[in-house]
Amino acid sequence: MPLKSNNSNTVHKRRRVRKSNQKLKSNHSKLKLQVRTLNKKLKKSESLYLHYEQSSEIAHEINNPINLVGNSISVLEINIQYIVKLIRLYNEMKDVNHPTSPADVKAFEKELDIELTTKELTKSIHRIKKGINRVNEISGNLAFIGRSKNPILLKTDINESIKNTLTMADSAFDSTIQLQTQYGNIPIVKSVRGKLNQVFTNLIENALEAIREKPKLTNEYLSIKTLKKNKHVVIEIKDSGIGMTKETKERLYEKFYTTKSPDKGTGLGMSISKRIIEEHKGTIEVESEFGKGTTFTICLPIELDKG
Repeated sequence: MPLKSNNSNTVHKRRRVRKSNQKLKSNHSKLKLQVRTLNKKLKKSESLYLHYEQSSEIAHEINNPINLVGNSISVLEINIQYIVKLIRLYNEMKDVNHPTSPADVKAFEKELDIELTTKELTKSIHRIKKGINRVNEISGNLAFIGRSKNPILLKTDINESIKNTLTMADSAFDSTIQLQTQYGNIPIVKSVRGKLNQVFTNLIENALEAIREKPKLTNEYLSIKTLKKNKHVVIEIKDSGIGMTKETKERLYEKFYTTKSPDKGTGLGMSISKRIIEEHKGTIEVESEFGKGTTFTICLPIELDKG
């Protein structure tokens, strides 16, 4: 009898083990299916995030020349209105039945300052051309990215790139903020077209905003210096702005981190800038203290290592 009981227990145990194994296999299959589903959702989320990040980057890059064109058109419109009024006064002066006199025309000419208006018109047209060229350049970059994963490296004059970038921001400099430049005798480097300009634009705009954030503007400046150091070109961008807090400095290159309001910043500018410099095998460093300004130092190799 005991032997039979033992055999019966063994059979029951085997059945329970078999049922447990079947249940485990069933659960394993379900888990595998859930993992596959989650992986698909994750890949879709990563793809959406990547598209959002790329879209934000493009918007950030194209915003600067668009703003330049918009502001220049506003100035152009005002000056054209003045010129149209001057032409109308000339025509009225020729009409014997109209009360406009040569004295009226001369008074308006003096108020208008034709020489200054002509300079502003020329400057506005120049800025609009710069902005359109920059948009075309960005568009060309996007078209190229769609065709190839390999960037084209072109000979780049860093000094000239900085000067072109400053053209888009020159209206921000006045008696309250002085621009100081010291262009060194530096060699030509190879870079991806337009990308370094994007970095310079971001740093210059951030510097000007940091200055404007100060409660009182006194002897403010933005200083840009270039020089050759060993096998590198060094770009130093220094401002007398509000500076950074410890948290801002620590999170400076973090994606989507910004101290600006949502309508003024995406939080991508510095992370994009860092990535661009690293893509050029360079470095970007920052020194800043709240209330005492900020200095960015970029080092770019003169010869890029193809490896």
